[in-house]
Amino acid sequence: MIILIGASASGKTEVAKILKNKYGFEKIITTTTRPKRIHEVEEVDYHFVSKDEFNKLLISGSFLEVTHYQDNFYGTNKADLKENGLVILEPNGANAFIEVLGKKVFVVFIEASKELRKNYMTFRGDSLESIQDRIKNDDKRFKKKNILRVDLEIKNKNQPLEDIADDIYNAYQNKL
Repeated sequence: MIILIGASASGKTEVAKILKNKYGFEKIITTTTRPKRIHEVEEVDYHFVSKDEFNKLLISGSFLEVTHYQDNFYGTNKADLKENGLVILEPNGANAFIEVLGKKVFVVFIEASKELRKNYMTFRGDSLESIQDRIKNDDKRFKKKNILRVDLEIKNKNQPLEDIADDIYNAYQNKL
């Protein structure tokens, strides 16, 4: 199972799509209380639920990990785990996976410059206020030192995302 970690607009979602389409990884669909973005699809990008529904799942012990980010909740339902899975997490979520699943997970940390991330967020239509908030908050949250273990560190320097996906796949295969 591959875990991708990276700040907002670091390229992780697009890299995940390439890994899924080119190499057959199965996306682990996480659950969130945040509103759907324009191009997102229910049960493809996320399980979109209300805060009440999320809380019921939390109380029932359904989640392997849960995090609070930008006034919304995110969690990975144990029932959604897949052996050939691929999931995007923030550091606390990744740490929960590492603690529970140990060496069964391959942890990839994707870094990108503030400028590149700002360009990606602008391109996808995020507001200037949202971009500034995310960059400020992500600078604190998405540091390699906040992750218990990183198996591969990637620097997104605006190279083709397919190249990044290929590097991740090759490193993962070498780990197996």
